[in-house]
Amino acid sequence: MPEPEEPLDPTTVHIGPVALDSEIRDISALGATLRGWLDVPLGAGLFMELGNGQRVEAVIAWRGEQDVGVRFTRPIDVMALITRQLVAQPADRRQMPRVEVRASAWLRKDERFLPATIRNISAGGLQIEGEELPAVHEPVQVFIEGLGVPPGEVIWRRDKVAGIRFERELGWQAILPWVKELHAGRKR
Repeated sequence: MPEPEEPLDPTTVHIGPVALDSEIRDISALGATLRGWLDVPLGAGLFMELGNGQRVEAVIAWRGEQDVGVRFTRPIDVMALITRQLVAQPADRRQMPRVEVRASAWLRKDERFLPATIRNISAGGLQIEGEELPAVHEPVQVFIEGLGVPPGEVIWRRDKVAGIRFERELGWQAILPWVKELHAGRKR
């Protein structure tokens, strides 16, 4: 089952003199996944304009059916990007973008707890990887150290990866400190 559509962050991609509108699906310090096909060879250079006005140099790293992966030539400060994006939004409508992470988690299935890895997280859900994952439409509870995650439902699954939609949104006020702590722990 394909992943459901969620609102994506707009970006403009500059390839030579050509500017193309695209959308950021995932972003990390080292790169991003863009929705849409860019008709340029792997390894081609480009610049991306992020929602906060930052201009980032990148190269095409891979292509899929609907997505293109870009690798930044220098790591970006994702926390600063997220913070700037949040501040730019109206206070009553602030929304965390989907952020790539690698964090250990546990899934509760009946009376058992199964190890898993969080691959990305947003206010509305997360992507998880594990050996034993619930089926599509099954309710699930995910436990992540340092972050209280609401119950959710598996909305898509492919092999050892699944998408979980939360029953209620997880606020940026909870996600941002957790992501900061996660990044700080990796820099030590």
